[in-house]
Amino acid sequence: MDILNSYLNAVRSCLPDVQRDDIINELSENLHSEIEDQQASLGRPLTDAEIEAILKQHGHPFVVAGRYREDQRSLSFGREIIGPALFPFYVRVLLFNLGITSGIQLIVFLALFLSRQVVTASSFFPALFYGAAIQFAVVTLIFSIADRHFHKHPDRWSPRTLKQPWHPAFAIKGEPKRASSRVSRFDSVAQIIALAVGLIWLRVAQGAPFLIFGPAAAFLRPAPVWHQFYWPVVILALLGIVQALVNVVRPDWLRVMVVYRALTAAAWIVILFLLIRAGHWVVLAGDGPHAENLRHTADILNQITIYSAAGFTVVAIYNFVRHLRRLLRLSGSGSETLRKSANHA
Repeated sequence: MDILNSYLNAVRSCLPDVQRDDIINELSENLHSEIEDQQASLGRPLTDAEIEAILKQHGHPFVVAGRYREDQRSLSFGREIIGPALFPFYVRVLLFNLGITSGIQLIVFLALFLSRQVVTASSFFPALFYGAAIQFAVVTLIFSIADRHFHKHPDRWSPRTLKQPWHPAFAIKGEPKRASSRVSRFDSVAQIIALAVGLIWLRVAQGAPFLIFGPAAAFLRPAPVWHQFYWPVVILALLGIVQALVNVVRPDWLRVMVVYRALTAAAWIVILFLLIRAGHWVVLAGDGPHAENLRHTADILNQITIYSAAGFTVVAIYNFVRHLRRLLRLSGSGSETLRKSANHA
C-alpha cells in the first residue's frame, strides 16, 4: 500500500490546511473500499499495477484536489489559460515569487533609507512593477504549459513517481514520505523550465540592473567578483537542464539526479565561500559630490548580502550532506543487488 499512501500524501500537499484531514480521510475510505471490492471479486490481493490503475482512474493529485475545492476560479484571456485544477497552485507560486522579488527591492530601499538617501515613488515603483510583470509573465507561461499538458495527456503520469510539488510555495507539514526510486517527469520538466527562466533572468539583469537595485541602480553596480562566477553559475544551470532531460527520458536513473544535486551543492558551497571572502559585492558606479553618503548605502547592502550568503551556505552544506548520504545508500543498494545476482548465477 506504499503506492496508495504516496498518492494520498501527494493529494494532501495540494489541499488547504482547513480541509486537508477531512478530505484525505474521505478519499482514503473511498479508495480502500474500491480496492477491497476488487479484491473480493478477484479472490486475491491486488497487485501494484492494479492499484496503480485504480489511482489513475481517479486522476492526478492536482486534479483530485481541485474537485474537492469549492473555489473553481481560473485565468482567462479570451480563452481559458489556467483551469480551476491548477489555478490555486498558480496563485501560490506567483505570490511566492512576487514576495522574493519585492523582498529584494525592499532590502535595497531599506539600505537607501538607513543611509538617508532620497527615494521617490517615481523611482521606486517602476522597478517594482517591472520585476512583478516579468514574474507574472514567466509563472503564467509555466502554468499554462502545465495546464495544457494535463488536458492533452491526462493519463501521462505514474503513481510511483509522486512527490510533493516542485516549488517551495507548496511546502506543507505533511506525512513523512519514503524516498522514491524514480525521478518524477513532472519535476524534471519543471526543473528545465525553471533553470531556463533563471538563465534568461540572469542575462536580462546584466543589461538592466534596475531590476535588482531599483532606484539605487543610478549609482550602484555589482562588484567585479560577480563576473568571475557568471559562467560557473551558467554551467551549473546548463548541467541541471541536461540532467532533467536525461531523467525525462529515463526516470529510473535516479543516481544521475542525486549526483547532480550533490555536485551542485558542493559547487555552491565553494562559490558562496569565495563571495563571502571577497567582502564587497556592490560598489559605486562612479565618484561624485555625494560619494561618501552613497558609499554608506553600498556598505549596508554588502553587510546584508554577506549575512544572507552565510545563511545560504548553511543550507548548501545541509543539502550536500543529505544528497551525499542518499548517493551512498543508492551505491550500497546497488552493490547488494549485484551480490544477490551473482549468488543466484
